[in-house]
Amino acid sequence: IDTILCLDGTEVIAACMASELNKAGYMNINQNQDICVVTPERTVGSQLIFRENTAPMIAGKNVLILMASVTTGYTAKSAIETVAYYGGKTVGIASIFATLDQLGGLPVRRLFNPNDLPGYASYDGVDCPWCRAGQRLDAIVNSFGYSKL
Repeated sequence: IDTILCLDGTEVIAACMASELNKAGYMNINQNQDICVVTPERTVGSQLIFRENTAPMIAGKNVLILMASVTTGYTAKSAIETVAYYGGKTVGIASIFATLDQLGGLPVRRLFNPNDLPGYASYDGVDCPWCRAGQRLDAIVNSFGYSKL
């Protein structure tokens, strides 16, 4: 791993990972070399981009995508496409929570899965039984925290 691409506010976790991966005892192709930790920018349409100062951390690099959660895979897929666009190679996806075992031929490594959260459910808006019944949301939870509605 040359670069850890951070999504969902995972920069501190990535810094700790980079430090651990450089320690003796880990099989790492770039042992004792720097591992870049980078966060992409998002456009108004949520497209991921890198500027001139961060694009070299992706181009020609083996990139690990680190996320807080992978549920539908939409954001992770976008990150894989962005890494490829900037000339990098995604070598893995890691997350704290994930519902997917793999995405785009890559395994999704996770700490927790739906079996760890009794009653967990995820639906597209058109398939959500509560949406169909007109039930309003109590709150939204995302990487910024809990927002009561």
